[in-house]
Order: sequence, then C-alpha cells, then structure tokens
Amino acid sequence: MSLVKRVVLLMIVLSTSLLATQKRDINFTPLPMKNEQKTIQGFVPFIEYLQQHTSLTINFNYQHNYSDILKGFIEGKIDIAYLGPLPYAVLKSKYPEIEPLVTFKQKDGKSFYRCVLSKFSEDQIDFEKKITVALTQPLSTCGYYATNKLLKDKLGIALEKQSYAYTMSHTNALLGVMREEFMIAGATEDIAKQYESLGMEIIAESELFPGFAIVVNKKTLSSEQIAKIREILLNIPKTTYEKWDPSLKYGVVPADVNLYNSLNIDCDIPQEGNME
Repeated sequence: MSLVKRVVLLMIVLSTSLLATQKRDINFTPLPMKNEQKTIQGFVPFIEYLQQHTSLTINFNYQHNYSDILKGFIEGKIDIAYLGPLPYAVLKSKYPEIEPLVTFKQKDGKSFYRCVLSKFSEDQIDFEKKITVALTQPLSTCGYYATNKLLKDKLGIALEKQSYAYTMSHTNALLGVMREEFMIAGATEDIAKQYESLGMEIIAESELFPGFAIVVNKKTLSSEQIAKIREILLNIPKTTYEKWDPSLKYGVVPADVNLYNSLNIDCDIPQEGNME
C-alpha cells in the first residue's frame, strides 16, 4: 500500500472514530432515593431540558445500588450523575476523573441539607431498650453514616448495638416504619417531611451537609461538553425549574469541592445489616 493510501485510510479511520465519539449517547444515573419509577419520573423534565439545550442524547442508566453507580463511573459506563456528598466523596477518593458542576438548593435557598431520624408520631419508644432502625444504603449520606451520628449525639445510643437493615431507599426506610417493621428511619429532611402528613414525626436533625450535585465523568466527556453542560445548568430559568421535582425545583449554585473535605470517608460502615 502506498504512503498516500495509508494516510487517506488513517484520516478516514480517525474521522469516523471522532464522529462516533461526538454522537455517542450520554448515560445519566440518579441516586435511587425513591422507587425506580418515581425517581426517573422526577428527572425526566430535567434531562429533557438538558438534551434540548446541548444537542446531546441522554439515556437513563438506573442503578439500584449506590456502589454500582460508583463502579459505573470508574468503568466509563456513566457520564453524568446526581450524587449526594458521601457517595461523591468516596468516588472522588477512588476516581479523580469526577467533577461536580452544580449543587441543588433547598427550599430556603441554601445549597445544604440535613439528614433526620423519623418515627411514627403515636409510637412511644423506650431508647433504653434495643430498637430497630431502617437505613437507606451503606454509601448513602443519610444511611449508616448520619444515622449512627444522630443516634449517638441526640439519643445517646450506638447504632451498632441496635438492630438495623438496609432498605435501599429513603422512601423504603420511612415506609418500613409505617408498616411497623422498624421503629426509627434515617432519611433526608425533605423526603421525611413529605411523610409527616401520614403520621411520621422527625425527632432529630443532623448538621448541614453539602447539597446534592450533578457530577460528570471527565474521562468520558470532553472539556467542551462539560463546559456546555455547566453553562446550561447555571442558566436554567426559574420559570422552568420551579415546575420540576421538589428535589430540583429551587435552582442551583456552582459546586464547591472544598465543602466535601469535612466528610469522614474513612469511617467504618457495615455493608450489610444485622437484623435476622
């Protein structure tokens, strides 16, 4: 083969590869904070808006387990995700190619949130005796991480000495208490408040944590794509986002990576519950 033919062939291969990269679908993964259907429904308007203003094709890559989301990032199967502070900090320690773009604000206009302990309002719990606790997931900020601290600081008991189980979502944890499967549930404050009208009661609140963020995979997205996504997210009109899911309807602020430094990601978190 002549040198000219080789150069032409190489150019064709490179141009085809570049075109394929530019047209590659983008995978978005939200945290499984509710059941799959409700979680995806809550993010559909957000993803549709992002697609319309970036010309990207974005698919949902739903994962039931937080650890699978982290694994998906590392393996290049997830490009964009909605993460809480603990899973982000843990992922960052293992995979530097992750960048938070924006953090979602809460109803008070601040980009911080709290974890809480909830019980059924009519229940009288004797905390001198062993209790049952519903947790979200091992890598959830409001799971073992925050619930353990709240029980110690607010109620003077250790989670490791109680009976606990992972229910895999915040709503599952709260529903577990309502079904009388548990006495206490750990969840985010905003989701716990949604269950107050059903008889649930918040009995303890954590310190403020950095808000939930949209994070991107710098290894699978180009710098131009990331810059465009950031620009779009920071300029979403209020008239648009105020119609979205409660977790997304108060707008965003630029993410501050320094806020995550206070999280103790080296703490010992059991990967399984101890309830029989």
